[in-house]
Amino acid sequence: MSSYAIILGGGSGRRMGSGRNKIFLPLRGIPAIVRAIAPFTGFCAGAVVVAAPGEVEEMKAVLARYGMSRFVSAVVPGGSERQHSVWNGLQALAPEADVVLIHDGARALVSEQVIRSALLSVAEHGSGVAAIPVVDTIKRACGGGLVQETPDRSSLYTIQTPQAFRRELIVQAHEQAQRDGFLGTDDASLLEHAGLPVYLSPGDRENLKLTTPMDLALAELLLELRQQKEEIQ
Repeated sequence: MSSYAIILGGGSGRRMGSGRNKIFLPLRGIPAIVRAIAPFTGFCAGAVVVAAPGEVEEMKAVLARYGMSRFVSAVVPGGSERQHSVWNGLQALAPEADVVLIHDGARALVSEQVIRSALLSVAEHGSGVAAIPVVDTIKRACGGGLVQETPDRSSLYTIQTPQAFRRELIVQAHEQAQRDGFLGTDDASLLEHAGLPVYLSPGDRENLKLTTPMDLALAELLLELRQQKEEIQ
């Protein structure tokens, strides 16, 4: 199977307080978007990057500066919703792409093991969505804060990216969502809406999404610890 990645880089810096798109912020000297793309180069034949509409040229320049232009076959503008951005990315994929891994550019610490696990799940089931078990007790409450129930957390998972699918399945799910006017919260929810099976694959607690300054600081620390571990080995 020929695998391609779609990397979503159309975020913002609003909650980060940076005044610019968070995916361009440096992590130990390297932009987050570059760190998010790099682990896919060992598994995928290429990638499509989806940029904010006004940042396509800046994205191309950053990718060229860090040697990613040969791997990234296209940079396309995103849409008004994440789902629309993914669709734009799907339209730009190479014809030979059999498997698509959709990944948030703000998850800059994704590991090769998480990617490998998603691909193994696709080979077996047709889908592989990175996820980690919920460890906190979850309460379902009404608007006033009154607790309604405590769900059994043994069946609850926090969803991450990459979310990997056979190409025909994710395209079918998007087309169904467009016909129905359905807007999902992630890629897997589109397959669920279309009645297609979704399988989870092991994620990683270090695969955090950069949203706040605290996330940025934690990512810097994790990268430092990874480097120290590599030096010891």
